[in-house]
Amino acid sequence: MGIYKPQGSKFYWFSTTNQGIRHRENTKATNKKLAEQVYRKRVDDLAREKHFPEENLGGVRFTQLVERYLAEVTLDKSLNSQADENRFALVLTGFFGDKFLNQITPDLVFQFKQQRRRDFAKKWKCRLEKEKDQQKKLGKEALKAFEEKGRHFGKRTINRELGLLSAMLNQAIKVWRWCSFNPVSSVKREKENKRVKYFSPEVFAQIFDCLPDWVRPIVLLAKYTGLRRANVVNLKWSQVDMKQRMVILDAGVMKNSEHLGIPLNEQAYRILEVQKNHKVRAERSNKMVLIRSAFVFCHNNGTEYTAWGVTRAFKKACRKAGYPDFRFHDLRHDFCSQLVQQGVDLYAVKELAGHKDIATTQRYAHLSPERLRKAVEALPSHA
Repeated sequence: MGIYKPQGSKFYWFSTTNQGIRHRENTKATNKKLAEQVYRKRVDDLAREKHFPEENLGGVRFTQLVERYLAEVTLDKSLNSQADENRFALVLTGFFGDKFLNQITPDLVFQFKQQRRRDFAKKWKCRLEKEKDQQKKLGKEALKAFEEKGRHFGKRTINRELGLLSAMLNQAIKVWRWCSFNPVSSVKREKENKRVKYFSPEVFAQIFDCLPDWVRPIVLLAKYTGLRRANVVNLKWSQVDMKQRMVILDAGVMKNSEHLGIPLNEQAYRILEVQKNHKVRAERSNKMVLIRSAFVFCHNNGTEYTAWGVTRAFKKACRKAGYPDFRFHDLRHDFCSQLVQQGVDLYAVKELAGHKDIATTQRYAHLSPERLRKAVEALPSHA
């Protein structure tokens, strides 16, 4: 169809169909003749892309790449990954906009990284302003840890955004033949602080005492199973086998899209047993009745808790106890760290944690010096 001017717009628009997908585009022209020239040029470009693809590598726009990637690739991933990639895609689209793929150069990707650094620096500054009073109450060690966190704030997110951009461009190169070069490969990623934090018995006891009653069993189960926040907060009874003492999670709810089976130790089993028999007082009869819910952890009316609410309660307890640098995910680090310190093999830790790559588990290797000591003592003596 030709150009048209939508109601309330001062610009002329047109619509085109490319690979079965309809796109509406703004000519950015208020003059009709100029708008018609823009429209004819776009139609010619699309025809050339269709019939001479080898001459028009990069003729696809970034918004088209994002739209197709989210529809065809992201939808096959876990729900958590889908949420992450949709969120990252919004950030990437906000920067790269409607550029052609061959206009996305290493320099432009580097500019994106710098912009995201400035964004996170601004966020951290705002956070410091809000928490001035809290910082004054911190001890020297806690304050030092808080400042160290500020130096690394946002780096992991930037790397994940660059990772998605790289994955989309690789798909465009290898599968869809839309471009021939991935500019992300020329840009150095941010150096992350691979934190391995675990709780001493004294620190955990202090934080635990500051927790509200409703969140305590969630925190304990996370500590004794190593489950990620989303998996433990949204845990359902259908995922729990009390007879076999196992938590079995399908690939669809896992971050790495792989099935996971976690054996329950005695502490974890008791937590679930208490939850199974948890009673509340009914409003009408005033009698104590069991909560009927599909969720292990829920409100008295059976609705599930939110991950955000659990995180907020845990973070508040950490600050109250004087350890603001701890976060809920550190319960997972604690699970892995305690296993390694007890001499559990790294490959067993990998399976229990559901790590896709042993390299992720390797970060805990330094916590087991005894294992390395035994290894060197195995060398033959020639004295």
